[in-house]
Parts: sequence; C-alpha cells; structure tokens
Amino acid sequence: MPTDIYNKLEKKGVFRFGSDELDIFEKRLAIYFTREYKLHKNTENKSVSLDEGPLALDPEDLANFHYDEGIPFFRTFLDKETMSYTMAFFDNVPEKALTSKKTIDEAQLEKFKLITTRMKIKGNEKLLNLGCGFGYFESFLLNAYPEIQITSITHSKDQYEFLVSRISDSNDELSSDRFSLFFGELDNDTSSLLGKNEYDVVCSVGLVEQINNLQIFFGIINELLVENGRTFHHLIVSRDVIPQFLHPEKTLIGDYFPGGIILPFSAIKNYKFDNFEISDAWFVNGINYWQTLNKWHDNFWNNMHMIYPEQMNSKRVDHWNKYFVLCKAIFFPENGQACGNGQYLFYKKS
Repeated sequence: MPTDIYNKLEKKGVFRFGSDELDIFEKRLAIYFTREYKLHKNTENKSVSLDEGPLALDPEDLANFHYDEGIPFFRTFLDKETMSYTMAFFDNVPEKALTSKKTIDEAQLEKFKLITTRMKIKGNEKLLNLGCGFGYFESFLLNAYPEIQITSITHSKDQYEFLVSRISDSNDELSSDRFSLFFGELDNDTSSLLGKNEYDVVCSVGLVEQINNLQIFFGIINELLVENGRTFHHLIVSRDVIPQFLHPEKTLIGDYFPGGIILPFSAIKNYKFDNFEISDAWFVNGINYWQTLNKWHDNFWNNMHMIYPEQMNSKRVDHWNKYFVLCKAIFFPENGQACGNGQYLFYKKS
C-alpha cells in the first residue's frame, strides 16, 4: 500500500478510504440523507414533470468534467473484467448484498445477466445501446448471442477513443462485424444518424440520470424502434420525491455530476409516454450500489500510485474521493430502500 502517497495527501486534507476522518464524513452525510428521506416520506405519487425543458441540462459539462477524466483514472477503480461504470448486482436481499462474497467482477456480470433477462433478449435482435461506456456489455452480448447485432453510441471522447482501440484489435469482441460504434450527443437528428425504425431493442444502462425531458427522449427512441419494438432502461431512482434531486443546481449532485437528476421510481413507471406502454418495472435495492461504490472507493485508494501525482492533482483526488462518499451516503439509508436503481421495460405501441 502506497503509504507515502497517503501521507502526502493527508497533509493536503485528503483522507484515504477507511480513515476515521472519511468514515465520520460518510456517516454524517448518511444521517443528513436519512433525515431528508424521512421528511419526504410517502410522496412517490406526487406529480413530477418529465416533459419540460431541454433533453439534457449540461451534456457538454458532464462529458468534459466527469466522463472524460481519463482512462488511467477509471482503471484505478473499475473491475478489470467489465469496466462497468454502473451498479453491480450482489443480491435482491439487502442484508445479503451487504455481506456478499462476490467480487466486483462477478457482481457486474450478474448485473449484465439480470438486465439481459429483463430486457427479454432472444439473441437474434438488432440492438442499440445509448451511452455504452467502455463497451463490455456489448462484449457480453456478442459472446452470449452469436446472431445479435449491436450498435452503440457515446458522447464521451475518452470512451470513444478507448472503444476505437478495442475495435482495431482483432482479438477483441468489438472487432466483430456485428458491432457498430457512433460518437455523438442524443438529439432530434439521432435517428437520421443511426437509422429510423431500425432496431428491435433500444436500451440504456446508467444514461437516463442525464436526461431532463423524458418525453423528448422517448420520442427519439420511438423513431429508432421497429413496430412493436421494446426499450429497456436502468437508472438511479429514489422511492419518494426528493425535490432537490430533481434540480441539480440545488444539491451537491450537480457539483459532481453536472445536470444529473434522480427521479422517483414511480414517476417513470406511471407516466403515459406517447407511443409506449410499460411492460414491467423493477426496483433494485440501493445496498447493491453502496457495495459497488464501496469496492470502487477501496480500489481507487489501493491504486492511487497509478494516478497521483502524475495524472491527477490533489484537488481532483479530493473531488473524486468526496464523490464516492456522497454517492455511498445516498444509497445506504433505510437499508437501501430509499434510493436504488430502477429498471423499466416498455413496448412501442403498434
């Protein structure tokens, strides 16, 4: 363990994973969120607007400030098997998720399996993944289903360059002629770029937190899907309506994840989208994300020598250190029942 690096950062007021100072900070944040959740208890059916304003609030800032931090940085904490920057799945039961012996690699693969099942993948579909990250969900699907065809899009320059390098490697799954990659932001021209009425399935895993106007979002998806096609989305949700979670400028979330919004689980489930009917919705207990973040946070500090000080200065280390703590504090209260992940399956109306 690079104790000399820990000592240097501690002198700058940046405390490592497992330190008393950081544990106290996390517990205080968890107490704060517990109070907020209790204050807004039983408000999940309160009306929440999903059809006002632009598609996204700060897409450029989010890409530049968060997702384009650099591949070396993301390698410090993400698992080596999937490099998945979304919740891993440990168990449906929060107590079992908290004490699970699964590695982060194993739990991420379990997440992929769960999503694939709930997405009702048969294996012969033409699938579009919106916001594909580092492309390992694509690897999983290409390996599992020899007939599936996948198109993916990202708005992160770092992710796009990483994916291009994977495509150029003939030994990589993404070099398959069943995979296509696009760079760009989602907008009204997306269907012209990717193909109108082209896809059997359109999905996103960890993208909708970035979307401000879901009516516009689903309108774009409608143009992409074939008749009777389906769309699946996995995103962070709260159980109740937490007003500041709907306005990133009013909460710390906006400081770390520009434009990010946490919607109540029922808001998406009950909303009447044009051209779509909901088939199923699932709430995934937040302890799964707490466990994921805790393992990421631990990895981040164990690999600090990979990025500090050459790749990342102490100010950015402090930024991400507090980001991990903030996110963990959001998911831990009420045994993971207050905030977790929502998964939704919709069908396009004929």
